Amino acid sequence: MSKREEMRDRRRHAARRRQLSFLAIVGGLAVLVAAFIIWQNTRAAGAIVSITPEAVPMASGREMGDPNAPVVIEEFSDFQ
Repeated sequence: MSKREEMRDRRRHAARRRQLSFLAIVGGLAVLVAAFIIWQNTRAAGAIVSITPEAVPMASGREMGDPNAPVVIEEFSDFQ
């Protein structure tokens, strides 16, 4: 084997090692990110709090609130 062929083989092997190490680093980071996301989703959310229903002041079928309020909001909708 000539020196030129030996140099080519060394360069090829070095390039291959760089590619494999890069892929290993990227793959390891992907596994770490996936593990972190899975770990975040499996934690307990906390205690369950029951909400006590409150009566809405002056609620009727179409309106609610104080009829003498300084601001009146009217909404018109068409659901077609």
